[in-house]
Amino acid sequence: MFNDTKANSPYFLKLLLDREYMPTYRKSTHHFIKQKTILITGAGGSIGSEICRQLLKYDPAKMILVGHGENSIYKIYQELSGKSDIAIDTHIVEIQNKERVDTLFEETKPDYVFHVAAHKHVPLMEKNPHSAIENNLIGTMNLAEASGRNYVRNFILVSTDKAANPQNVMGATKKLAEKSLLHFQEKYLTNYAAVRFGNVLDSRGSVIPLFMEQIMSGGTITITHPEMTRYFMSIEEAAELVIEANPYIVGGEIFILKMGGPIKITEIAERLIQKFGKKDTTIEFTGIRPGEKIHEELLEETEKEGLATVGEMLIGQASPFDFKLIEMLRLTYKDKSEQEIRQFLLNIANNKNIVEVG
Repeated sequence: MFNDTKANSPYFLKLLLDREYMPTYRKSTHHFIKQKTILITGAGGSIGSEICRQLLKYDPAKMILVGHGENSIYKIYQELSGKSDIAIDTHIVEIQNKERVDTLFEETKPDYVFHVAAHKHVPLMEKNPHSAIENNLIGTMNLAEASGRNYVRNFILVSTDKAANPQNVMGATKKLAEKSLLHFQEKYLTNYAAVRFGNVLDSRGSVIPLFMEQIMSGGTITITHPEMTRYFMSIEEAAELVIEANPYIVGGEIFILKMGGPIKITEIAERLIQKFGKKDTTIEFTGIRPGEKIHEELLEETEKEGLATVGEMLIGQASPFDFKLIEMLRLTYKDKSEQEIRQFLLNIANNKNIVEVG
């Protein structure tokens, strides 16, 4: 029953979040995208593929779909092919491979880059901090550098609310990825910005599909803490936000959708149980996992200075950061243990007790 209706449809936004779908689409953005070449990393993922779908109505000249999983890239290519006259190119690339990224940009010469690819599962990244650094931080730096060298107009990093005062590896690598863009902003003519998402309904690894699976299997819904809250948005809202940010980018911005207030995870579970669950469906609290916050934030205090509003978008400004610290991390992380590099990473991201470890 649930699989017949997408969790990010207006119906489920109203059911689960008690709010309406908030479109950011503006006709005025059309001329920014029309007949331009757009490169999307992570194009086969749930958010990346939705960005590709949304882009069709903006009439780009070409879409370059980049990913590391051939099956997901094949699927979105097959879905989009034949739907319009837009040229679609596909590339299987590991963004940690700087030489391969450089070659990709030299060959394709994109006008805009939407960088969606990331490791985003919090508990997994707590166990694999080296991989999180390589993909989320170094991969972003490779793409940002290549964008600058090849005169990309706008580079947008898809980030997360977990980058605000980060308490976990995933959030810390995303925050440092955001901060690295300030360095490239000074170095190149490209405009760099980040878009921060809350939890995206029905995206891979999100809580809603897990809850529905638990309900449909007749099991117990598991939640880590009864007071846990999160900001939520739909996949369509997330994709539109990435595209619609482009006309407002000057450099160093942080874009956020007005998602309303944070929602208790228990309320989401209770609404799903009421709608789809059996009478004996229960909720079990399992305890906070490593790296989890009870409450997420959208912006740090320093990022709220000069906060602007455009339609359904909030626009904050990234605060200055010492790029040498990011370089120190990049050059030394391979030689550190998981415990050492996790602490070093969090210290750098939160500007505290920054002393070389090991």
